[in-house]
Amino acid sequence: MGTRAKIRIETKGRYVCAKYFNMDGHVENWAPILITALRQTTLETILKNRQLFKFMCDDYERDEYLDYLCEVDVSEEHYKVTVYGYNKKLLFEGTLDEFSEHYDEI
Repeated sequence: MGTRAKIRIETKGRYVCAKYFNMDGHVENWAPILITALRQTTLETILKNRQLFKFMCDDYERDEYLDYLCEVDVSEEHYKVTVYGYNKKLLFEGTLDEFSEHYDEI
């Protein structure tokens, strides 16, 4: 079985969309792509395209069986990023800029 991860985008506690990785879900594999994508968009764009994001991205995997869970709150000015390991062990919490300092961009 591979390393499972989910990235969940939220705004003010409201679900926007989520991306699930069944294989190779280690943070260093998806963090650079997430950092680049978030830096190239705005909260207004995310909310405007919310229905498309919900259609394209799923949230079917239960959180308690994940190796990694990344929650991104786009309602914060600098995007709040929280990463949990297995059993919801907190691995990182901070802004997008702080997250990018830990994980190199593409």
